[in-house]
Amino acid sequence: MLSTSNHPAVRPPDRRNLRVFAFDPTRSRLSGRFLQVSIPFEADLEPGPSGGLVEVVDYDPRRDLWYSPVNLDDPLILAQAGLAPSESDPRSHQQIVYAVAMSVIEHFQRFTGRRFRWRGDDRLRIVPHAFYGRNAFFDPTRRAVLFGYYRADDRDTEANLPEQLMFTCLSVDIIAHEVTHAIVHRLRPLFTLASNPDVFAFHEGFSDVIALFHHFLFPEVVEAAVAQSRSELEDAAALFSLAEEFGLSTGRGGPLRSALHDAREREGDPEHGPDPRRFIESTEPHERGAIFVSAIFSAYLASFKERIRDLRRLATGGSGVLGGGELSPDLVRRIAAEATHLADAFLGMVVRAFDFLPPVDVTFGDVVRAIITADIDLYPEDANLLRARLVESLRQHGIFPAGVVSLADQALLWRRPAQSLSLAEGTSAVDLSQLILDSTMRMDPRSASSSVTGDAAKERGQALWRQMNAWAREHAYELGLDPHGGKFDVEGLHVAFQVAEDRQPRPRIIAQIVQRRHDLEVGPNPNTRTRMYAGCTIVANVDGVVCYVIPKPLPLTNHAVPDWLPGRLPSFVQAQHRAGVERHARMVEWAEDVAEKDPLAAWLTAPSLTRLTFANLHAQPDGEN
Repeated sequence: MLSTSNHPAVRPPDRRNLRVFAFDPTRSRLSGRFLQVSIPFEADLEPGPSGGLVEVVDYDPRRDLWYSPVNLDDPLILAQAGLAPSESDPRSHQQIVYAVAMSVIEHFQRFTGRRFRWRGDDRLRIVPHAFYGRNAFFDPTRRAVLFGYYRADDRDTEANLPEQLMFTCLSVDIIAHEVTHAIVHRLRPLFTLASNPDVFAFHEGFSDVIALFHHFLFPEVVEAAVAQSRSELEDAAALFSLAEEFGLSTGRGGPLRSALHDAREREGDPEHGPDPRRFIESTEPHERGAIFVSAIFSAYLASFKERIRDLRRLATGGSGVLGGGELSPDLVRRIAAEATHLADAFLGMVVRAFDFLPPVDVTFGDVVRAIITADIDLYPEDANLLRARLVESLRQHGIFPAGVVSLADQALLWRRPAQSLSLAEGTSAVDLSQLILDSTMRMDPRSASSSVTGDAAKERGQALWRQMNAWAREHAYELGLDPHGGKFDVEGLHVAFQVAEDRQPRPRIIAQIVQRRHDLEVGPNPNTRTRMYAGCTIVANVDGVVCYVIPKPLPLTNHAVPDWLPGRLPSFVQAQHRAGVERHARMVEWAEDVAEKDPLAAWLTAPSLTRLTFANLHAQPDGEN
């Protein structure tokens, strides 16, 4: 009989490595290499793949065919870091979408400081061969990312065969972009209401930022870019380009979008910087979002040049001017490491800002304030001037908040409450202990309580949300909302554990409250009206003390401020009412402008704004029916 002491249990691995194309099949074919994506190892992963967060469903309706699901736990597949990517094997398509989706989700978890999950026990469905067409999009109604396939343009002779069958699900960039749309919708579900020209533009720009910074996960890609550009990353076009194969195969002649192209050619005279008028005049979501992307990467490149200045001096005997020939491999690795570290810092600034965004009607001005407030909360010193460079780059591109007195940090911070406010005090105090306990348990992936589910957990959650709803109604005026304007809904409530400058976690409670104002909606049918929402994001310490109130108000129903409100609250309520009147007018004007430009508006009862969807935004003309 064998002794158990000689045969200890083998623990499962922490990571799973899976191979994907080098961003798309064309680059892999020309470079002869694949990339490896490292993601968490799901011990209970089922064929599909189907795990705790992502479920790949591979049904092709055009062919009325279910493709065999890949089993990533098959020993032969495990032994070779997944299947070799292949354009002709649907199982490798399933592997690629799963790997990239899990990689993107993991980075959101790291920067937001909490275990990501979809609402309830839902998973994100990914359909690699969902339809025939030059499109890929996230469908909020089905909670699914749908990828199309199509024939290449008959003029595409650069890297593919004319009319070759192309698959959007094989592009790492397209996958990362579309999965980010799904994550944004999970974090801010009402950002699918196009209440101003920035809402969908932010969706598109933010998704592009995530997809572009995703390139920096692969050291070999960054090192190749540094070597080929001789550390002048603005010349490394491939590193800052999205979906090159898709752009070429659909007759665009280049990548779908490029941060460098926007920064250097489209936005003005390179000698005088970008033209801020472009942002003011742009309304198309991709174009407006691309300016946001360009501003972020302009700040990134400026910081990168400063960051590697000492390395260039050391490599050139103090001159900083690199001589001819190839760069030393050691220098390439060191510069690439700095580029990756800096990309991580900028990506963190953008992602962490999510908890500081309002729950409705987001503008790029809100995004600027959210980025600054979230970063100051964790890194007050800004020793490397990353925050300052980003604010300046955004300003140069025409992106800044309205109504601020300056672009200094203190002027851009979100407001503190008009008077002291606590979630844990008052007649409608919220019991935060269970929320904090459950959130802490979820942070340990090996804990049996890392997924706090079941009927008891569901009942606790519902009780907590009822408490939060009652608290919000009691403090409606302090939140910039109207206690007489209709029922409140708790759109989100969680604890974030983000790492600060001293490397210690900073727990914060984040709550989102929304209020639909039926009284401000126009039209005989409630189901076809343009919806009007007020809302507020609350950021509090774990003791319940509210640090920031981020309101999106609408006009008060009776236009009068109660005389019993204490302290500075009456002036705050009056200011929120005025801001609500202005916001409502802007929303109505925007809806009318969209309807005026909509050729179907006269024929359909639903508002034109409801036809602004991801499917329509991403649609490309097909070469055949």
